[in-house]
Amino acid sequence: MKVKYIVLAVLAMFSFIGCDEEYAKVPFTVPVDFSKKGTVYETDFQAPWNIWGSRVEFYLFPQIDWTVEKRPSEQERYLSDEIRAGDTKTSPHFKIKITLTPLGWASHEVPIMLGQFGNRKEKLYTKGQVIEEIVSVSLYGGGSSKTIMIADLQRLRNYHVRVESLEDVELPNFERLHIKFGIGRFDRKV
Repeated sequence: MKVKYIVLAVLAMFSFIGCDEEYAKVPFTVPVDFSKKGTVYETDFQAPWNIWGSRVEFYLFPQIDWTVEKRPSEQERYLSDEIRAGDTKTSPHFKIKITLTPLGWASHEVPIMLGQFGNRKEKLYTKGQVIEEIVSVSLYGGGSSKTIMIADLQRLRNYHVRVESLEDVELPNFERLHIKFGIGRFDRKV
């Protein structure tokens, strides 16, 4: 009888019980145009299992779609370089409201980091508390993906994320410029 309780405790600890397929598995990206005020994307997801911890990054991924049929123009190459390494001060900025809600229990406090390189600030939320933050994310500079928030979540626990654009953003007028929203693993060793 003791073995049965030990097995059940281990299964519950690793969240194999009640692990539904309705939750998105991290990492993933979806196309969402956050340049329009009022655009909302929300989903339920499961924090990944990661031996180095369960930090999860929420980010925007602006990109020029490169296709074999049509070579990129000089302007498209320039824009791609600006997105990756341009000047953040002259950049259009996305004003994003992100809300992260634990589904079920969360057994520890959640430290988060907001913003992009050099401008990151850290906050600590108590267990089970809804995380709600407003962040400004630049289109240019800071690498290919633009960090909205990094949260140290509990492994294999379920969460709901809601991301909303609070302002219109004037993007360069390129047909092949697309914005995606992503949730990815963020290695603690980094």
